[in-house]
Amino acid sequence: MSKPNFTAKCPTCDRSFTPDVAAAHMPFCSDRCKLVDLNRWMSEEIGVPTGCSEPEDDSEPEPPPTTRQWNFD
Repeated sequence: MSKPNFTAKCPTCDRSFTPDVAAAHMPFCSDRCKLVDLNRWMSEEIGVPTGCSEPEDDSEPEPPPTTRQWNFD
């Protein structure tokens, strides 16, 4: 099987490298960069954004309480 004729950029160190899909450290260029990225996740330096990035606005009025009554006769 021939090697790919393109390069990829390591998300940790930005080094260009020839990707090897069989390598355990993909998509990183090395095991070291993979572990550096893992450490960033574990120390919460990076993460997946959730919800809105803006702080909650407490000045919005709360919706009125539900006044519906259920009758089960």
